[in-house]
Amino acid sequence: MAEICRNCAHEIVFNFCGNCGQKKVKRIDRNYIKDEIQYTVLHMNKGFLYSIKKILRAPGTTAREFVEGNRVNHYKPLLLVFVVAGISAFLTNILLNPQELLIKQYESQGMSTSVATAASSFIFKYSAFIMLLLVPFAAFFTWISFKKWGYNYYENVVITAYSLVCFQVITIILVLPVQYFLKDNVALFFKIPSILSLLVLIVVFLWFYIDFYSTKPLSQVLLKSLLFVFLFCLSFLVLMVLLGIGIGIYSIMNGIDPSSLK
Repeated sequence: MAEICRNCAHEIVFNFCGNCGQKKVKRIDRNYIKDEIQYTVLHMNKGFLYSIKKILRAPGTTAREFVEGNRVNHYKPLLLVFVVAGISAFLTNILLNPQELLIKQYESQGMSTSVATAASSFIFKYSAFIMLLLVPFAAFFTWISFKKWGYNYYENVVITAYSLVCFQVITIILVLPVQYFLKDNVALFFKIPSILSLLVLIVVFLWFYIDFYSTKPLSQVLLKSLLFVFLFCLSFLVLMVLLGIGIGIYSIMNGIDPSSLK
């Protein structure tokens, strides 16, 4: 039976409005809530977990399939970056208590612990947004590095999103346990995981782009991938500088003496 769409006033002939896509309205009751819960769980299972599984098996191939149009079963790549970054921040905060570790590190260097509190609060409050901001920034360098191979900047945004998700997931699997093991040794906690993260970054991006450009000569893929890794690391340093400025502003807004940031 046809009805009028409550959103755009067009007639709905089937289950969805052909003009705006809204579903036929039904009263919110027990069955409605049950259907919403089932949809949410199934969407998470078939979308999020499906994409993560595919990325861990073949990250470049997964990204290429999405860019070339195979998208129905995949989680949206930018949303995937946001969700995985949030999961990473949550696990780090629960397992490591980074604020306490930063305070110990700052105390060992004779620096103000108020800075550590401000820094950790800023980073973990906005970590998912920081990772999202990194995507278009890093995508510019992938576009520059692989420009002659046919993908435009916006496609490189999606490609970069997948590569960063792969890096984040591998970091959770490999680096987070090392951090947890070293959390009682502050000196090693800030050194060994940092080196391991850098190695994971290089290996993951090389793996990703070799898999993505599987039809291209390996030597050319390696050279372009190394160029991207170099540019990405450089851009990451720039981002850290900007993040430091942000932390400084955040500290001032919270009444922390700016001179303690030295």
